[in-house]
Amino acid sequence: MTPPFGVAPAGAGGGSSGSSGEGSGGAASGAANDGGAEVDGAVGEPPRVVRIIAIGDTGEGNLAQHQVADRMSEKCLAVGGCHAVMMNGDNFYDHGVLDTGDAQWGPKFEQPYDRPGLNGLPFYAVIGNHDHGPSSSGVRQAQIDYSLLPVGDGPGTRTTDKWRMPAAYYDVRVGHVHLFGIDTVDFTSDEQAVDMSARVAASDARWKIVFGHHPRYTSGAHAADNQQLGLDGMFAMQRAIYCGADMYMCGHDHNLELIDKGRDELCPDTYFAVSGAGSKTRPRLASAPNEPGQLFYNDETEAFAYLEFEETALRFEFIDKQGAVIYAKTITK
Repeated sequence: MTPPFGVAPAGAGGGSSGSSGEGSGGAASGAANDGGAEVDGAVGEPPRVVRIIAIGDTGEGNLAQHQVADRMSEKCLAVGGCHAVMMNGDNFYDHGVLDTGDAQWGPKFEQPYDRPGLNGLPFYAVIGNHDHGPSSSGVRQAQIDYSLLPVGDGPGTRTTDKWRMPAAYYDVRVGHVHLFGIDTVDFTSDEQAVDMSARVAASDARWKIVFGHHPRYTSGAHAADNQQLGLDGMFAMQRAIYCGADMYMCGHDHNLELIDKGRDELCPDTYFAVSGAGSKTRPRLASAPNEPGQLFYNDETEAFAYLEFEETALRFEFIDKQGAVIYAKTITK
């Protein structure tokens, strides 16, 4: 099959930013054979349509994670191939991984996503609170270092090259879509906000998506404790980066939610999405109010988000573990 247009990291935390085929710094830019599915565009040429899946809170290795992975694979095969997967954190429950040889890598990542429609795709991951931080004994650097291992079947290797986490925060260009992955667990320093906000502002991509673990707005079970993190400084860090982007995508709450642009009056063009039902769900409190501008909410089924980017339109779907499209919206610009 013809490999898709290459997706190359466009910088890493603390480094200068580049982009696929242009810019400077970061990893080598240009086309790369980062997937095996046949997609729009010839080799080395930007695709006319970019197809990306977003999942979060996946790291259980349970039946539901495998069911969601099956549906992801089927979707990518049905549309002629996807370009990338965004992983919104909490990649390994309950306490992350300790090193690159941790036994969790197989059953909680490599095996669930060993599917014909997913093999060869880059999985761009960010860190969640169960991966590192005060509520985890996991080691953040281990998830970064796993990206560097060669593919093989012996010690010091990894099964596939799917996993991509070049730094705790980074950006990557996929055709006319620019992804900005952030570490919402680490918000006490302004270094990340300064660096990543500059990258968002400098990007000339048609579509810009920021993705991290913790929500900015949520109607889910974490609404109250998420607010406390915001008061401690997390919201300011998030806003500094997603303001100027088309969407802020996250997990943390084990549900699905899409909130209309305009929710943050200081960033009126930014949509907010939660895709955190990659392996389990969690019902919210019955007394919790819906977020203003909420377009869709579901905490009853495991699922994933599918984003299809054309030049002036984004087709956004939530697809459940049975393969049903339970919500769809077209966003134009």
